[in-house]
Amino acid sequence: MKDILAAQRYSHAIIYELDDKEINSILADIHIMNSSIKAEPELVNAVNSYLFPMNKRMKIALDMTQNLKNTNMWKNLFGILIKKHRFNIIADILQDMENMILDKKNQIKVELTIAHNLPETVLDSISAKLKDILGKDIILETKIDPEILGGFVATTDSLLIDGSIKNNLVKLLKVKSKKKK
Repeated sequence: MKDILAAQRYSHAIIYELDDKEINSILADIHIMNSSIKAEPELVNAVNSYLFPMNKRMKIALDMTQNLKNTNMWKNLFGILIKKHRFNIIADILQDMENMILDKKNQIKVELTIAHNLPETVLDSISAKLKDILGKDIILETKIDPEILGGFVATTDSLLIDGSIKNNLVKLLKVKSKKKK
């Protein structure tokens, strides 16, 4: 919990200083860095480790900024995090920044888990219903998981809608077992 609060302080300090023109490029940078971190999660541990000298850790972190548009901002943030030995919260900072930017744009990211590929019309229908429920434009990220059997599971940072067949079967079995008692 302490790390999340610290990450929020960093992300809020950055986001409040941005103008509308910078927001889209920062969001693009966030997506690039998230991909880098997912591809090589050990980088974060290396940058945060006292086993390497400070200049080596800075070099590793700065290598992550090569393809970014806002290099100076990221260099400053990374420098602060490395000096304070807090680089381990970079993923939380990126997540909070992304959420704040999407909120400013009246958007929300929804992870939609489905059992198999669905036609675009069905995905559009689900997205429209989620927009009605959440009151924001939906950025849909679909994931295939055959274990849910059918239906869907929609997840945001603060909401879970489980309309899967697997969940309905579990509920049905619970009702039947209660009736037997």
